[in-house]
Amino acid sequence: MKYSEIIPVLMFDYETMNREQIIAVCQDLPHKMLRWLGAHHPDNETRKIFFEMTNVDIGEGTVINLNFVVSDGYRPLLKIGKRVAVSPNVTVICESSPNNSRLQEEVYVRSRLIVANSVVIEDDVWIGSNVVILPGVTLGQGAIIGSGAVVTRSVTPWTIAVGIPARVIRRISRKG
Repeated sequence: MKYSEIIPVLMFDYETMNREQIIAVCQDLPHKMLRWLGAHHPDNETRKIFFEMTNVDIGEGTVINLNFVVSDGYRPLLKIGKRVAVSPNVTVICESSPNNSRLQEEVYVRSRLIVANSVVIEDDVWIGSNVVILPGVTLGQGAIIGSGAVVTRSVTPWTIAVGIPARVIRRISRKG
């Protein structure tokens, strides 16, 4: 099947397909195309399939909203727990480099700014819209990240973090 035939099937006929059928139809698509589908597909469950096919580990009951961007070189650097709520326009950076720029030849850039590190989002986390999460961060269970935050350091469980850079402003109690 050609790309021009696959994309309409995945975008418009997904409701008539099960998980295995979706995977079979798109298993030969390049990772870039799968990520684009993951970011833009109208259905949450189908979006998750595309991200999982490109090495993102996503737990049961997690909701990934539109425009979710992951920079990880398609390596298994992002783990998302169960029942996580990812709002629209969230970006997770696991891998960062200046690509083809000569900046990569600079010692300081090479030794300190070119980074590839995992990001872990534990169970029951709520990530607001337009959040950016940087390499090496863990969002602890039950953490809430306010809209527009830039998360440069790990956030402890059951806390609310906001701002640029994100900082914890409140602890929340776990009832259950």
